[in-house]
Amino acid sequence: MSFLRAGAVGPAVVDVDVVRRTRTFATALITVRQEDRQVLVARTTAVAATVGHEWTTPVTERPAPFRSAVAFTPPMHLPNFAKVRLRLDPDTVPGERGGEPRVAGYVRPLQGDRLDAAWLAAAGDWFPPSAFRRVAPPIGGISVDYTVHAHRTVTLPHDEWLAAVFTSANSVGGLALEHGALSTVDGDIVAETFHTRWTG
Repeated sequence: MSFLRAGAVGPAVVDVDVVRRTRTFATALITVRQEDRQVLVARTTAVAATVGHEWTTPVTERPAPFRSAVAFTPPMHLPNFAKVRLRLDPDTVPGERGGEPRVAGYVRPLQGDRLDAAWLAAAGDWFPPSAFRRVAPPIGGISVDYTVHAHRTVTLPHDEWLAAVFTSANSVGGLALEHGALSTVDGDIVAETFHTRWTG
């Protein structure tokens, strides 16, 4: 999805145009409008359940152990945070500038245990931007483009969390690409995020 301008909490018109549908794939274009102005455009590609070649390399970059993670409350009230429990790796909490542009931690829903594609897409944006370890908000947190690859949906046992690591290795020309990986406690990748953020 590409963010064309800032949206607002409130009514929106969502137009969905399915441009191609086969027995295996469906591709749709989505436009979100508020007050007759385009706010966001997106493209989704979905695949039906199918048998195919599969392999998974365990995620090696992990947050600190869960027992050392600290609770995180966003600095402002945002409605989407009311749906999630979030704990951060204490070495990656945004604050003092100059740290490695990395944020890590753990996430799980407040209610229910099924993590579907929509929940996973939101989960990648629930963590503070990793650029906040280098620059002061809101710089580094403004979304330009956001891509999510939901590799699998999972059902979390009531006492388990997803592990997550987000890094921005480069900021060039005022744009930083943040890569995120959400995985099970065993290191199986569940979703990856690619978030282009404005750092100019």
